[in-house]
Amino acid sequence: MNIGAAQAPDAALAGVIAGILVLTKGASVSEGIAIAVPLAIAGQVLTIFVRTMTVGLAHYADGQAEKGSIAGVESANLMALGLQGLRVMIPAIATLALPATAIQGALNAIPDWITGGLAVGGGMIVAVGYAMVINMMATKTTWPFFFIGFALAAVTELNLVAMGIIGLSLALIYIELSPQFNGGSGSGSGGSGSVDAQLDAILEDY
Repeated sequence: MNIGAAQAPDAALAGVIAGILVLTKGASVSEGIAIAVPLAIAGQVLTIFVRTMTVGLAHYADGQAEKGSIAGVESANLMALGLQGLRVMIPAIATLALPATAIQGALNAIPDWITGGLAVGGGMIVAVGYAMVINMMATKTTWPFFFIGFALAAVTELNLVAMGIIGLSLALIYIELSPQFNGGSGSGSGGSGSVDAQLDAILEDY
Protein backbone atom coordinates (compact mmCIF):
# COMPACT_ATOMS: atom_id res chain seq x y z
CA MET A 1 0.00 0.00 0.00
CA ASN A 2 1.31 3.42 -0.97
CA ILE A 3 0.22 6.55 0.89
CA GLY A 4 0.91 9.71 -1.06
CA ALA A 5 4.46 9.49 -2.36
CA ALA A 6 5.48 6.88 0.21
CA GLN A 7 6.76 3.54 -1.06
CA ALA A 8 7.12 0.55 1.24
CA PRO A 9 10.32 -1.54 1.22
CA ASP A 10 10.25 -4.27 -1.40
CA ALA A 11 9.40 -7.50 0.43
CA ALA A 12 9.23 -9.47 -2.85
CA LEU A 13 12.82 -8.81 -3.87
CA ALA A 14 14.11 -9.33 -0.33
CA GLY A 15 12.17 -12.58 0.06
CA VAL A 16 13.30 -14.03 -3.28
CA ILE A 17 16.99 -13.25 -2.90
CA ALA A 18 17.14 -14.11 0.80
CA GLY A 19 15.45 -17.43 -0.01
CA ILE A 20 18.04 -18.14 -2.71
CA LEU A 21 20.88 -17.38 -0.32
CA VAL A 22 19.50 -19.65 2.39
CA LEU A 23 18.43 -22.55 0.16
CA THR A 24 21.23 -22.68 -2.41
CA LYS A 25 24.18 -20.64 -1.13
CA GLY A 26 24.52 -22.04 2.38
CA ALA A 27 23.52 -18.95 4.32
CA SER A 28 21.85 -19.41 7.69
CA VAL A 29 18.32 -18.25 8.42
CA SER A 30 19.58 -15.40 10.59
CA GLU A 31 21.94 -14.31 7.82
CA GLY A 32 19.04 -14.45 5.36
CA ILE A 33 16.95 -12.23 7.63
CA ALA A 34 19.87 -9.85 8.07
CA ILE A 35 20.48 -9.48 4.34
CA ALA A 36 16.74 -9.21 3.58
CA VAL A 37 16.44 -5.81 5.27
CA PRO A 38 19.02 -3.94 3.12
CA LEU A 39 17.72 -5.84 0.08
CA ALA A 40 14.23 -4.55 0.81
CA ILE A 41 15.58 -0.98 0.89
CA ALA A 42 17.45 -1.55 -2.39
CA GLY A 43 14.28 -3.00 -3.87
CA GLN A 44 12.42 0.11 -2.72
CA VAL A 45 14.76 2.26 -4.80
CA LEU A 46 14.33 -0.06 -7.80
CA THR A 47 10.55 0.09 -7.40
CA ILE A 48 10.57 3.89 -7.44
CA PHE A 49 12.77 3.82 -10.56
CA VAL A 50 10.54 1.34 -12.38
CA ARG A 51 7.34 3.14 -11.46
CA THR A 52 8.85 6.40 -12.69
CA MET A 53 9.49 4.70 -16.02
CA THR A 54 5.92 3.41 -16.17
CA VAL A 55 4.61 6.98 -16.03
CA GLY A 56 5.70 7.33 -19.64
CA LEU A 57 3.98 4.06 -20.47
CA ALA A 58 0.79 5.35 -18.85
CA HIS A 59 0.86 8.43 -21.07
CA TYR A 60 1.50 6.20 -24.06
CA ALA A 61 -1.51 4.06 -23.11
CA ASP A 62 -3.66 7.19 -22.80
CA GLY A 63 -2.65 8.21 -26.31
CA GLN A 64 -3.44 4.78 -27.68
CA ALA A 65 -6.82 4.82 -25.91
CA GLU A 66 -7.67 8.15 -27.54
CA LYS A 67 -6.91 6.55 -30.91
CA GLY A 68 -9.12 3.56 -30.06
CA SER A 69 -6.17 1.15 -30.21
CA ILE A 70 -6.84 -1.69 -27.81
CA ALA A 71 -3.63 -3.43 -28.87
CA GLY A 72 -1.63 -0.31 -27.99
CA VAL A 73 -3.12 -0.14 -24.50
CA GLU A 74 -2.46 -3.85 -23.99
CA SER A 75 1.15 -3.49 -25.11
CA ALA A 76 1.71 -0.64 -22.63
CA ASN A 77 0.28 -2.74 -19.80
CA LEU A 78 2.40 -5.74 -20.78
CA MET A 79 5.56 -3.62 -20.92
CA ALA A 80 4.84 -2.20 -17.47
CA LEU A 81 4.30 -5.71 -16.08
CA GLY A 82 7.53 -6.83 -17.75
CA LEU A 83 9.48 -4.05 -16.08
CA GLN A 84 8.06 -5.03 -12.69
CA GLY A 85 9.06 -8.65 -13.31
CA LEU A 86 12.58 -7.71 -14.43
CA ARG A 87 12.96 -5.66 -11.24
CA VAL A 88 12.96 -8.91 -9.27
CA MET A 89 14.23 -11.36 -11.88
CA ILE A 90 17.51 -9.64 -12.78
CA PRO A 91 18.82 -9.40 -9.17
CA ALA A 92 17.68 -12.97 -8.53
CA ILE A 93 19.52 -14.29 -11.61
CA ALA A 94 22.61 -12.30 -10.63
CA THR A 95 22.48 -13.88 -7.17
CA LEU A 96 22.24 -17.36 -8.70
CA ALA A 97 25.10 -16.64 -11.10
CA LEU A 98 27.52 -15.49 -8.42
CA PRO A 99 29.67 -18.20 -6.84
CA ALA A 100 28.79 -19.35 -3.36
CA THR A 101 32.16 -18.18 -2.05
CA ALA A 102 31.49 -14.62 -3.16
CA ILE A 103 28.06 -14.62 -1.55
CA GLN A 104 29.43 -16.14 1.65
CA GLY A 105 32.29 -13.62 1.68
CA ALA A 106 29.85 -10.73 1.37
CA LEU A 107 27.77 -12.16 4.19
CA ASN A 108 30.83 -12.69 6.40
CA ALA A 109 31.84 -9.08 5.80
CA ILE A 110 28.70 -7.85 7.53
CA PRO A 111 29.55 -6.94 11.15
CA ASP A 112 28.06 -9.10 13.87
CA TRP A 113 26.31 -6.15 15.51
CA ILE A 114 24.42 -5.48 12.28
CA THR A 115 23.37 -9.06 11.64
CA GLY A 116 22.43 -9.57 15.28
CA GLY A 117 20.42 -6.37 15.44
CA LEU A 118 18.62 -7.07 12.20
CA ALA A 119 17.83 -10.63 13.32
CA VAL A 120 16.30 -9.27 16.51
CA GLY A 121 14.38 -6.72 14.48
CA GLY A 122 13.08 -9.45 12.19
CA GLY A 123 11.82 -11.40 15.19
CA MET A 124 10.09 -8.30 16.54
CA ILE A 125 8.35 -7.79 13.18
CA VAL A 126 6.71 -11.20 13.56
CA ALA A 127 5.52 -10.38 17.07
CA VAL A 128 4.19 -6.99 15.99
CA GLY A 129 2.36 -8.61 13.08
CA TYR A 130 0.59 -11.07 15.36
CA ALA A 131 -0.23 -8.24 17.77
CA MET A 132 -1.79 -6.18 14.97
CA VAL A 133 -3.93 -9.11 13.84
CA ILE A 134 -5.10 -9.87 17.39
CA ASN A 135 -5.81 -6.18 17.99
CA MET A 136 -8.15 -6.14 15.00
CA MET A 137 -9.88 -9.44 15.81
CA ALA A 138 -9.97 -9.56 19.59
CA THR A 139 -13.34 -9.11 21.30
CA LYS A 140 -14.75 -10.42 24.56
CA THR A 141 -16.29 -13.35 22.65
CA THR A 142 -13.11 -14.32 20.75
CA TRP A 143 -10.53 -14.09 23.56
CA PRO A 144 -11.34 -17.61 24.85
CA PHE A 145 -10.59 -19.02 21.41
CA PHE A 146 -7.20 -17.28 21.37
CA PHE A 147 -6.35 -18.73 24.78
CA ILE A 148 -7.41 -22.22 23.68
CA GLY A 149 -5.27 -21.90 20.56
CA PHE A 150 -2.19 -20.77 22.48
CA ALA A 151 -2.66 -23.59 25.02
CA LEU A 152 -3.04 -26.23 22.31
CA ALA A 153 0.05 -24.93 20.51
CA ALA A 154 2.07 -25.09 23.75
CA VAL A 155 1.09 -28.58 24.94
CA THR A 156 0.64 -30.42 21.62
CA GLU A 157 2.53 -30.91 18.36
CA LEU A 158 -0.40 -30.12 16.09
CA ASN A 159 0.41 -28.46 12.78
CA LEU A 160 -1.37 -25.40 11.37
CA VAL A 161 -3.87 -27.48 9.38
CA ALA A 162 -4.98 -29.36 12.49
CA MET A 163 -5.15 -26.16 14.51
CA GLY A 164 -7.23 -24.54 11.78
CA ILE A 165 -9.66 -27.46 11.72
CA ILE A 166 -10.02 -27.31 15.51
CA GLY A 167 -10.58 -23.56 15.40
CA LEU A 168 -13.20 -23.83 12.65
CA SER A 169 -14.98 -26.60 14.53
CA LEU A 170 -15.06 -24.58 17.75
CA ALA A 171 -16.39 -21.55 15.87
CA LEU A 172 -19.19 -23.60 14.29
CA ILE A 173 -20.10 -25.12 17.66
CA TYR A 174 -20.13 -21.65 19.23
CA ILE A 175 -22.42 -20.29 16.51
CA GLU A 176 -24.72 -23.29 16.88
CA LEU A 177 -25.03 -23.07 20.67
CA SER A 178 -24.81 -19.36 21.39
CA PRO A 179 -28.18 -17.64 22.01
CA GLN A 180 -26.71 -14.60 20.30
CA PHE A 181 -27.06 -16.38 16.95
CA ASN A 182 -30.18 -18.50 17.37
CA GLY A 183 -32.54 -16.27 19.31
CA GLY A 184 -32.03 -18.02 22.65
CA SER A 185 -33.42 -21.34 21.43
CA GLY A 186 -30.27 -23.29 22.29
CA SER A 187 -30.12 -24.93 18.86
CA GLY A 188 -29.46 -23.70 15.36
CA SER A 189 -32.72 -25.05 13.87
CA GLY A 190 -35.05 -22.57 15.58
CA GLY A 191 -33.37 -19.37 14.46
CA SER A 192 -30.93 -20.31 11.72
CA GLY A 193 -32.53 -17.84 9.34
CA SER A 194 -31.24 -14.90 11.36
CA VAL A 195 -27.67 -16.14 11.79
CA ASP A 196 -26.38 -14.29 8.72
CA ALA A 197 -27.99 -11.04 9.86
CA GLN A 198 -26.50 -11.43 13.34
CA LEU A 199 -23.03 -12.08 11.91
CA ASP A 200 -23.31 -9.07 9.61
CA ALA A 201 -24.26 -6.85 12.56
CA ILE A 202 -21.29 -8.06 14.62
CA LEU A 203 -18.86 -7.54 11.75
CA GLU A 204 -20.15 -4.01 11.23
CA ASP A 205 -19.61 -3.25 14.93
CA TYR A 206 -15.99 -4.37 14.81
